[in-house]
Amino acid sequence: MESVERCLYILFSRQNTKIGRFIRLFFPNSRYSHVTVALDGNLYAMYSFSRKRHDSPFSGGFMREYPAHFLIGGRDLAVKLCRVELSDDAYLRVMRRIEHCRTHQSRMLYNLYDAFALPFRRRVRMRDAYTCVDFAAYLLDMDARVDSIGALEQRLNRFCVYEGSLKAYIEAVGATTPEDDDYFVRRGPVAAARDLVTLQTKLWRRFHNEAARV
Repeated sequence: MESVERCLYILFSRQNTKIGRFIRLFFPNSRYSHVTVALDGNLYAMYSFSRKRHDSPFSGGFMREYPAHFLIGGRDLAVKLCRVELSDDAYLRVMRRIEHCRTHQSRMLYNLYDAFALPFRRRVRMRDAYTCVDFAAYLLDMDARVDSIGALEQRLNRFCVYEGSLKAYIEAVGATTPEDDDYFVRRGPVAAARDLVTLQTKLWRRFHNEAARV
Protein backbone atom coordinates (compact mmCIF):
# COMPACT_ATOMS: atom_id res chain seq x y z
CA MET A 1 0.00 0.00 0.00
CA GLU A 2 1.33 3.44 -0.95
CA SER A 3 2.09 5.63 2.04
CA VAL A 4 0.36 8.99 2.44
CA GLU A 5 2.60 12.04 2.28
CA ARG A 6 2.20 13.75 5.65
CA CYS A 7 3.03 17.28 4.66
CA LEU A 8 1.54 20.55 3.50
CA TYR A 9 2.89 22.63 0.63
CA ILE A 10 2.67 26.41 0.86
CA LEU A 11 2.88 28.28 -2.44
CA PHE A 12 3.77 31.98 -2.33
CA SER A 13 3.12 33.84 -5.60
CA ARG A 14 3.80 37.35 -6.85
CA GLN A 15 0.42 38.09 -8.43
CA ASN A 16 0.15 40.27 -11.55
CA THR A 17 -2.98 42.05 -10.30
CA LYS A 18 -3.83 45.48 -8.90
CA ILE A 19 -4.57 43.95 -5.51
CA GLY A 20 -1.25 42.11 -5.62
CA ARG A 21 0.60 45.38 -6.20
CA PHE A 22 -1.42 46.99 -3.41
CA ILE A 23 -0.38 44.27 -0.95
CA ARG A 24 3.31 44.65 -1.82
CA LEU A 25 3.03 48.44 -1.50
CA PHE A 26 1.56 48.36 2.03
CA PHE A 27 3.66 45.41 3.24
CA PRO A 28 7.26 46.15 2.18
CA ASN A 29 8.43 42.93 3.87
CA SER A 30 6.19 40.85 1.58
CA ARG A 31 7.81 39.92 -1.73
CA TYR A 32 4.75 37.88 -2.60
CA SER A 33 1.07 38.81 -2.62
CA HIS A 34 -0.84 35.52 -2.48
CA VAL A 35 -0.63 32.27 -0.52
CA THR A 36 -2.08 28.91 -1.53
CA VAL A 37 -1.90 25.60 0.30
CA ALA A 38 -1.43 22.35 -1.60
CA LEU A 39 -1.66 18.73 -0.55
CA ASP A 40 0.87 17.56 -3.13
CA GLY A 41 4.02 18.78 -4.80
CA ASN A 42 2.38 18.63 -8.24
CA LEU A 43 0.04 21.45 -7.14
CA TYR A 44 -3.08 19.56 -8.15
CA ALA A 45 -5.03 19.79 -4.87
CA MET A 46 -4.56 23.51 -4.07
CA TYR A 47 -6.82 25.54 -1.78
CA SER A 48 -7.02 29.14 -0.67
CA PHE A 49 -9.36 31.96 0.26
CA SER A 50 -9.37 34.04 -2.88
CA ARG A 51 -11.48 35.50 -5.69
CA LYS A 52 -13.69 32.96 -7.46
CA ARG A 53 -13.47 34.69 -10.84
CA HIS A 54 -10.58 36.66 -12.27
CA ASP A 55 -12.72 39.71 -13.18
CA SER A 56 -14.48 39.77 -9.80
CA PRO A 57 -11.84 40.48 -7.12
CA PHE A 58 -14.38 40.62 -4.28
CA SER A 59 -16.22 37.38 -5.03
CA GLY A 60 -13.98 35.84 -2.41
CA GLY A 61 -14.32 32.62 -0.49
CA PHE A 62 -12.88 29.13 -0.18
CA MET A 63 -11.48 28.16 -3.58
CA ARG A 64 -9.83 25.23 -5.24
CA GLU A 65 -7.10 26.90 -7.27
CA TYR A 66 -4.95 25.76 -10.18
CA PRO A 67 -1.52 27.14 -11.11
CA ALA A 68 -2.85 28.38 -14.47
CA HIS A 69 -5.13 30.80 -12.58
CA PHE A 70 -2.03 32.84 -11.76
CA LEU A 71 -0.78 33.14 -15.36
CA ILE A 72 -2.88 36.18 -16.26
CA GLY A 73 -2.58 36.93 -19.96
CA GLY A 74 -0.03 34.12 -20.19
CA ARG A 75 2.52 36.15 -18.20
CA ASP A 76 4.91 34.25 -15.99
CA LEU A 77 5.43 35.15 -12.33
CA ALA A 78 7.74 34.35 -9.45
CA VAL A 79 6.74 31.74 -6.87
CA LYS A 80 8.20 30.12 -3.80
CA LEU A 81 7.16 26.66 -2.66
CA CYS A 82 7.66 25.41 0.90
CA ARG A 83 7.15 21.84 2.05
CA VAL A 84 6.22 21.49 5.73
CA GLU A 85 6.33 18.00 7.21
CA LEU A 86 3.56 17.28 9.70
CA SER A 87 3.02 14.80 12.50
CA ASP A 88 0.15 12.35 12.10
CA ASP A 89 -2.03 14.40 14.46
CA ALA A 90 -1.22 17.68 12.72
CA TYR A 91 -1.90 16.17 9.29
CA LEU A 92 -5.29 14.84 10.38
CA ARG A 93 -6.12 18.24 11.89
CA VAL A 94 -5.25 19.96 8.58
CA MET A 95 -7.41 17.51 6.63
CA ARG A 96 -10.35 18.02 9.01
CA ARG A 97 -10.10 21.79 8.62
CA ILE A 98 -9.98 21.59 4.83
CA GLU A 99 -12.89 19.16 4.79
CA HIS A 100 -14.87 21.57 6.99
CA CYS A 101 -14.32 24.27 4.36
CA ARG A 102 -15.36 21.93 1.56
CA THR A 103 -18.48 20.80 3.37
CA HIS A 104 -19.54 24.33 4.31
CA GLN A 105 -18.21 26.10 1.23
CA SER A 106 -21.21 28.41 0.87
CA ARG A 107 -20.54 29.73 4.38
CA MET A 108 -16.82 30.38 3.84
CA LEU A 109 -16.10 34.09 3.26
CA TYR A 110 -13.04 36.06 2.24
CA ASN A 111 -12.33 38.26 5.28
CA LEU A 112 -12.20 41.64 3.56
CA TYR A 113 -12.33 43.41 6.94
CA ASP A 114 -9.18 41.67 8.14
CA ALA A 115 -7.42 42.41 4.82
CA PHE A 116 -8.13 46.14 5.17
CA ALA A 117 -7.19 46.18 8.87
CA LEU A 118 -3.81 44.46 8.49
CA PRO A 119 -1.90 47.51 7.11
CA PHE A 120 -2.83 49.28 10.35
CA ARG A 121 -1.58 46.35 12.46
CA ARG A 122 -5.12 45.46 13.49
CA ARG A 123 -7.03 42.19 13.11
CA VAL A 124 -10.73 41.54 12.52
CA ARG A 125 -11.31 37.84 13.00
CA MET A 126 -14.55 36.00 12.32
CA ARG A 127 -15.59 32.39 12.24
CA ASP A 128 -15.21 30.75 8.82
CA ALA A 129 -13.78 33.92 7.29
CA TYR A 130 -10.12 34.15 6.24
CA THR A 131 -7.64 35.90 4.03
CA CYS A 132 -5.27 33.72 2.01
CA VAL A 133 -2.41 34.14 4.50
CA ASP A 134 -4.68 33.76 7.54
CA PHE A 135 -6.01 30.46 6.18
CA ALA A 136 -2.53 29.04 5.54
CA ALA A 137 -1.34 30.12 8.98
CA TYR A 138 -4.47 28.65 10.56
CA LEU A 139 -3.84 25.26 8.97
CA LEU A 140 -0.29 25.35 10.34
CA ASP A 141 -1.42 26.55 13.80
CA MET A 142 0.54 29.78 13.31
CA ASP A 143 -2.38 32.19 12.93
CA ALA A 144 -1.71 34.00 16.21
CA ARG A 145 1.86 34.80 15.15
CA VAL A 146 1.47 35.79 11.49
CA ASP A 147 0.30 39.25 10.43
CA SER A 148 1.45 39.40 6.80
CA ILE A 149 2.51 37.24 3.86
CA GLY A 150 6.11 38.31 4.45
CA ALA A 151 5.93 37.15 8.07
CA LEU A 152 4.69 33.71 7.01
CA GLU A 153 7.34 33.46 4.31
CA GLN A 154 10.07 34.21 6.84
CA ARG A 155 8.77 31.57 9.23
CA LEU A 156 8.72 28.96 6.46
CA ASN A 157 11.92 29.97 4.68
CA ARG A 158 13.85 26.91 5.89
CA PHE A 159 11.24 24.65 4.27
CA CYS A 160 11.71 26.08 0.77
CA VAL A 161 11.97 23.44 -1.97
CA TYR A 162 11.60 25.66 -5.04
CA GLU A 163 11.87 29.33 -5.92
CA GLY A 164 11.60 30.74 -9.42
CA SER A 165 9.36 30.67 -12.49
CA LEU A 166 5.82 29.30 -12.11
CA LYS A 167 5.72 28.33 -15.79
CA ALA A 168 8.91 26.31 -15.39
CA TYR A 169 7.49 24.52 -12.35
CA ILE A 170 4.20 23.76 -14.13
CA GLU A 171 6.13 22.22 -17.03
CA ALA A 172 8.33 20.21 -14.66
CA VAL A 173 5.45 18.62 -12.72
CA GLY A 174 2.86 18.56 -15.51
CA ALA A 175 0.23 20.56 -13.61
CA THR A 176 -3.05 20.73 -15.53
CA THR A 177 -6.39 22.54 -15.27
CA PRO A 178 -9.80 20.87 -15.79
CA GLU A 179 -11.47 21.64 -19.11
CA ASP A 180 -14.61 22.94 -17.37
CA ASP A 181 -12.69 25.45 -15.22
CA ASP A 182 -14.48 28.82 -15.51
CA TYR A 183 -12.09 31.07 -13.59
CA PHE A 184 -11.36 33.28 -16.61
CA VAL A 185 -14.95 33.44 -17.92
CA ARG A 186 -15.87 37.12 -17.83
CA ARG A 187 -19.06 38.20 -16.05
CA GLY A 188 -18.70 41.97 -16.34
CA PRO A 189 -18.50 44.95 -13.93
CA VAL A 190 -22.15 44.72 -12.84
CA ALA A 191 -21.67 41.17 -11.57
CA ALA A 192 -18.41 42.20 -9.88
CA ALA A 193 -20.17 45.06 -8.07
CA ARG A 194 -22.95 42.70 -7.02
CA ASP A 195 -20.36 40.27 -5.64
CA LEU A 196 -18.79 43.05 -3.55
CA VAL A 197 -22.15 44.07 -2.08
CA THR A 198 -23.01 40.45 -1.30
CA LEU A 199 -19.68 39.80 0.42
CA GLN A 200 -19.87 43.04 2.40
CA THR A 201 -23.41 42.26 3.56
CA LYS A 202 -22.51 38.75 4.71
CA LEU A 203 -19.40 39.97 6.55
CA TRP A 204 -21.32 42.77 8.27
CA ARG A 205 -24.00 40.39 9.51
CA ARG A 206 -21.48 37.86 10.72
CA PHE A 207 -19.38 40.50 12.46
CA HIS A 208 -22.34 41.69 14.46
CA ASN A 209 -24.10 38.39 15.09
CA GLU A 210 -21.30 35.89 15.83
CA ALA A 211 -18.43 35.63 18.26
CA ALA A 212 -15.05 36.42 16.75
CA ARG A 213 -12.78 33.47 16.03
CA VAL A 214 -9.82 33.15 18.39
